[in-house]
Amino acid sequence: ADNDDQDADAEDGDDDTVVANSATTSNTSHGTADITTGEAAAVGVLADTDIDQSVDVESGDDSFGFVLSEQDAEVDNDGDADADSGDNDATGNDSDNDADNDQDADAEDGDDDTVVANSATTSNTSHGTADITTGEAAAVGVLADTDIDQSVDVESGDDSFGFVLSEQDAEVDNDGDADADTGDNDATGNSSDNDADNDQDADAEDGDDDTVVTNSATTSNTSHGTADITTGEAAAVGVLADTDIDQSVDVESGDDSFGFVLSEQDAEVDNDGDADADTGDNDATGNSSDNDADNDQDADADDGDDGDDALAINNGSATNESHGSAGITTGDADAAGIVSGAGAIELPDVPDLCKDKDDDGKERDRDEDKDDEDKDDE
Repeated sequence: ADNDDQDADAEDGDDDTVVANSATTSNTSHGTADITTGEAAAVGVLADTDIDQSVDVESGDDSFGFVLSEQDAEVDNDGDADADSGDNDATGNDSDNDADNDQDADAEDGDDDTVVANSATTSNTSHGTADITTGEAAAVGVLADTDIDQSVDVESGDDSFGFVLSEQDAEVDNDGDADADTGDNDATGNSSDNDADNDQDADAEDGDDDTVVTNSATTSNTSHGTADITTGEAAAVGVLADTDIDQSVDVESGDDSFGFVLSEQDAEVDNDGDADADTGDNDATGNSSDNDADNDQDADADDGDDGDDALAINNGSATNESHGSAGITTGDADAAGIVSGAGAIELPDVPDLCKDKDDDGKERDRDEDKDDEDKDDE
């Protein structure tokens, strides 16, 4: 807002002379920014794997034979999950406000009383609010429920001869990387640039009677800002695994039977998990405004007649008023590289976010989606 050229002049008046300028120059700026995010959930691998490998042999009396069994089961889950409800930027007020006032009042050669006056109010008012609220974030690299059952059952009758060679090998490899982030938010309530300038010039020359010259000005900037950041909880699990491996060799022979059993059983479970949960790294600034209030006044009363009153007055105020408030509230951050063990699998601290759900948002019966691999060797 500019009042750049307000000029009042009076010359050679034969009676009382009054010259006046009056102005109000102002900018008013308000801004509000709100960001609200929902929950974020990510699962790299959601696996429910059942493997059943069995060998069943039954022979009668006076039999001869042998069993060679090799059972090999391998499960490899490799998952990477990122859940992010953060990394938000909100600015309530980023305005650039400039209020300028320029007044010039002149009176010359008046024959009677002379009054020259400038009056001005020059102001900027700026307010801003920024709010960021994030939902919870949960990430699981590998969510796996693995069951492996390997069995060899041999039954022979009386007076039998035979041998059993059995090799059982089970390997489970879970490799998961999970990142859950509700932080890294930037909220600024007010970052406005406010400039209020007042320039007044009042002159009275060669008055023949009483002379009054006055400048009156109020020059101000008022700036307020509020910024609030509230983050949800963040939970990350690299590998959340429930693994059961059952290996068995059962041999039953009758009377007067002869034979031998060679059995080799190997089970290996390798869980490698990396998890990062972050609710921090937030920046909240209530008020970072730049405020400049300038007042320049010049009042002159020259060459009044001897014995007559001459009064020159400057009355001005230049003020900046700035307030700011910033608040940051973060949720809990929980990270676990590996969570393993028997029992039901559920994500700790942030329930229901990473459940297996159908399109209607209802939990799906995981038994309906099993990946079954059955191998029977006889």
